[in-house]
Amino acid sequence: MTVTTDKTVRGDQLATELSDAGIDVANGVGTDGENTGTVFTYDANGKQQDLPDDAQAVVDAHVAVEPVDPRIAVIENMDSLSDGDKAALIGLIVG
Repeated sequence: MTVTTDKTVRGDQLATELSDAGIDVANGVGTDGENTGTVFTYDANGKQQDLPDDAQAVVDAHVAVEPVDPRIAVIENMDSLSDGDKAALIGLIVG
């Protein structure tokens, strides 16, 4: 079956979600668009392979989450900084 989406996917996150659902994506996942479109996996030789039918539900439920810079978690857990100082430092990181 061809698994498709019109949402943006984050490949590493989606691979984990598919794997957690028991779908073999040991060689990764890819899309034919800019992180959208047809979603597929790869065989051991790097050739594109269709995902099984039950992958569509996982892809439909996928919500891409941008990775959080690990420095932000450190700043948020620093009790010695005021909330204003934390916000200022985080602002320097995220722009």
